[in-house]
Formats: sequence, C-alpha cells, structure tokens
Amino acid sequence: MVRFDAKAFHMAMDQQRLTRALTWRQVAAETGVSAATIARTRTGGRMEVDGMLAMVAWLGVPVETFVRGTPERQGGGE
Repeated sequence: MVRFDAKAFHMAMDQQRLTRALTWRQVAAETGVSAATIARTRTGGRMEVDGMLAMVAWLGVPVETFVRGTPERQGGGE
C-alpha cells in the first residue's frame, strides 16, 4: 500500500518556514495554498492534489520524498 506521509511533509514545511523566517500566512501566500489547507497538514488531514503539489514545489523536493510503501500489484496473476 502506498501512502503520503503527511507528518513528515508537515515537518519539512515547518523546517523550511523556520529556516526562511516566515509565518504560515507568508507560506500560504508564496504557495498559493490557503492557510487552512496548510494547517491540515499538521493533523494529517486530506489535501487536494494541486495544493499538495504546490507545497511540495515550494519545498523544492520531489513528491516521492513523502511517499511510503510500495504499490500493490493489479490483476492478481503472473
């Protein structure tokens, strides 16, 4: 099963925010994502793909950085 590690994602966002001495509102303005959406990352809440991709781009890392697990095989046979 593949899952997005929202906790690691939020920690990376927070570290980048602190490194750049920004508020969460400033991060929201820079990413084009609402502050409420960013706040949901802290609790592991669901995110829209576009918003998540915008925040990952802001971090400057590949989205795979936050993907855990392996994809399940489809079809069930070899």
